Amino acid sequence: MMHHLWFGLLAAGVLGLTAWTFAGLRKDPDRRRAAWLAGLRGASAILLGIVLLQPQFQRSEWVVERPLVGVLIDDSQSMNDGPTPETRAMVAREWLESAAFRKARETCDFRFFSVDREIKETIPGELSFKGAESRINAALSDWSRRWGREGAAGIVLISDGLDTGGGPPVSLSLPCWVMEVEPPGSDTTARVAVWQVEPPRRPEAGAETSVRVVLQGWGVDGKDIPVELWSEGRKLVEKRVRFMRRGDVVEAILPLKPERPGSYAYELRVADPAADGSAKSQPFVVAVRQEGRSVLLISNTIGFEGKFLRRALTTDRNVRLDSYARWQDGHWASIDGGKDTLDLSAAALSSRSTIVLEDVSPDALNPAQWQAISDFADKGGGLVLLGGSNLLDSPRAAECLGRVLPVPTPAPHRDGRFGVKLTDAGLRHPVFGPLFEAVKDFPALQGANLANGVVGNAQVLMEAIADGQARPLVVVKQQGAGRVAVLLSDTLWRWRVASPGWSGQLSAYDTFWSQMLDWLAPDQEGLQSRGRIELTSDRTFYQQGGKVSIQAEWIGKGVAPFESLDVTIKSPSGTIRPQTLQAAVWQNPEGRRVTGFRGETEADATGVYQVDALASWAGGEVRAHMSFAVAASPEERRGESPDAEFLQQLAKQSGGAYFARGEGEKWLEMLPKPKRQIEREVVTDIWNHPLIVALLLACLCGEWWLRRRRGLA
Repeated sequence: MMHHLWFGLLAAGVLGLTAWTFAGLRKDPDRRRAAWLAGLRGASAILLGIVLLQPQFQRSEWVVERPLVGVLIDDSQSMNDGPTPETRAMVAREWLESAAFRKARETCDFRFFSVDREIKETIPGELSFKGAESRINAALSDWSRRWGREGAAGIVLISDGLDTGGGPPVSLSLPCWVMEVEPPGSDTTARVAVWQVEPPRRPEAGAETSVRVVLQGWGVDGKDIPVELWSEGRKLVEKRVRFMRRGDVVEAILPLKPERPGSYAYELRVADPAADGSAKSQPFVVAVRQEGRSVLLISNTIGFEGKFLRRALTTDRNVRLDSYARWQDGHWASIDGGKDTLDLSAAALSSRSTIVLEDVSPDALNPAQWQAISDFADKGGGLVLLGGSNLLDSPRAAECLGRVLPVPTPAPHRDGRFGVKLTDAGLRHPVFGPLFEAVKDFPALQGANLANGVVGNAQVLMEAIADGQARPLVVVKQQGAGRVAVLLSDTLWRWRVASPGWSGQLSAYDTFWSQMLDWLAPDQEGLQSRGRIELTSDRTFYQQGGKVSIQAEWIGKGVAPFESLDVTIKSPSGTIRPQTLQAAVWQNPEGRRVTGFRGETEADATGVYQVDALASWAGGEVRAHMSFAVAASPEERRGESPDAEFLQQLAKQSGGAYFARGEGEKWLEMLPKPKRQIEREVVTDIWNHPLIVALLLACLCGEWWLRRRRGLA
């Protein structure tokens, strides 16, 4: 109200000021000129007053309310099938541009929606027909729930009916008018679909593994169907499956043996005319990780030391641990799901970097196995012996491993409380080194093997205090081409407790073992010192249209020397797009908490994607590569005739109708006619009409021109 009052006062002021200026015009001797100036000035003032007062014109009118009709168009890839040269997509566009649709839009309020993995409002010209799924049942149910309450009159569906996923068959309360995009086929379509490709979870280089494939068949009863595994244009293996009845589900196991670490692209092919689009070519990737050093842990029994030792070793991603424990019946069993049989042959040990013997009893292994362990150390392997009451305390210790032992045996085991201290050699040795300099008080041990001295070429890195006398505790030596360490206690796990002065990221115990393994088996590839990046994805196989999580883990000492990671993603068509992975934390399939870098990308095309990463910092540069595969959704059934039976039943159940191509006029007869008229108030602004503004400018310019022409001030 105050707004209009102020503008009214302003308009009155403008008119009053204009009237006052007329007094000066009366003194002009040229009466004609004065009349023109007065007229232009008065007209300008009146027009300006109209603009300030903002008058409006209000009138009532009756309008016809048009019924709401939703038009749902299948935007998936199967719409690109159909008889040449007119595909289903072309027929769908023909429906949308037909005279029947143009005429229907005069009486109905059409709202257009594309149907893919989700339903979304669209413009007919923006349809691409590249969707991975159509999910017709879900789309119809969703539209009916969201827009049916607005008084919708019906739904128009333009689809081939080949994907009815996304929920149970829908029961519509609105009539559904189905527009045919291709005449139905006369024969029942035979079909074989691939529902699942399950690559091996943790394949090892050079080891036999397999790929599990789940298939379903219709119309191929009793027929042998070949399932083939291809790589780099070469068929590797073929298995035949047989479907016993319509809709039968079978599985095929295809053997696989990747020779080296890396990312391998494979292709599954069902070599039969009944195979649908996804089954004819289903790409997937097998990622064989670059495993770290292989450590073999042999425990005489399951105890505290073995428990904490396994945890410490598995903390290091550069370690692949296989651990075995001896049961009461004398047999060895794998603790972490490895091979059931403990293999200590020379061939088996050649792939190991380190062997850890946790107080193994002399009679637990035969002489040939003890000899194989000794030879392993001589030939360049790392060997660690843990103390206890069995091996080092036994008179037979020298018989088993005498020539490689760093201390004379037997070394009697005693329970008690034993303080420990680093020697000068220990502070300079890589097993301890600068990280342990600030540690002044290690937790006391509760058991120790008391050895009298060490062999000639051995070094004492740490001592235990027993009866006021220093005894060797951690002793190392060079053995042939390998290295041997002996820990004369079975309670080093107490170092898991924080020690005064310790500032490392890991516990003193974990750090000790990490550095011990570095010394026992020097990293030939420099992974410990330089580090590397391991690129993975949350899955090796995706369906088109989904999200792909790209993950990068830093494998090396300490935290990653960079805060983000730049990668490039090359699509199957060759398009390259850059992306930056940000710092993130996630849980891997083994349940381990991983800190690294992560990002998401769209799986928008079928085929194999290539991902390359490059990280640079002041100290160096590393690169990494991985692949992931994207396959078409098995629900998006390419190469099949339309499911006219489903579409006709849908139309009949809803009270609608099924219309063949060219039956647009028949459809128009069934469309609801406008029934309601509503009265509405129409308010028109007068003050901002373009004519008012043009006249005001013309009057002002005219007065200025006339005054300048007459030479007036």
